[in-house]
Amino acid sequence: MLKLKPSTVRAWCFGQRYKDASGSQKSFAPVVLAAEKAARLLSFANLCELHVLGAITRTYGIPLQRVRPALEYVRRRMGLRRPLLADNFRTNGLDLFLEQAGQLVSVSGGGQTAMRGDFERALDRIERGNAGSPVRLFPFTRSPAATPTQPRAVLIDPRIAFGRPVLASARVRTDVIHDRFVAGDSPAEMAGDYGVSEAEILEALRYEQLVAA
Repeated sequence: MLKLKPSTVRAWCFGQRYKDASGSQKSFAPVVLAAEKAARLLSFANLCELHVLGAITRTYGIPLQRVRPALEYVRRRMGLRRPLLADNFRTNGLDLFLEQAGQLVSVSGGGQTAMRGDFERALDRIERGNAGSPVRLFPFTRSPAATPTQPRAVLIDPRIAFGRPVLASARVRTDVIHDRFVAGDSPAEMAGDYGVSEAEILEALRYEQLVAA
């Protein structure tokens, strides 16, 4: 759904054991607190955390070994267990994160300003309920680095289609749209069937093609 490799998600959420160049056993600690670690299950909130982390690491290629200390710094300073899901992360925690990340990542000129923009764009695609918890996610349908400003055509909502990605304006699963396209239905035909614009159908197809790739 987020165009992240399964191996990446497993490492970020459940950790990973590996051997270094000398053959010594090492361990990569989880970055995201999984909803059910023993059962290896993730929640919708975990999906939102992965969305934000994926956006910043894909855009700048910052390894998690460097992002982790910055998030730990925010946790300590703000007393937050899961800073990326906190209401006040954007207003206070983001500045702390960038302050710490700036010491770990070589960013020249307006690098920190650009990083802030990427983080904020990722956070903007998460909708929160009255209690402040994430309730809806609009995943990127194009590469965040190539197209910073993107439409909110695709929606992930755990209350709709069992949390599968759907076309936001019609609640039609994007994989159904893709299957119809492969079967020969044109975007114009599907737009007429679902009462949406052809551009929205094309965005759903773009999303499915990125996921498949």
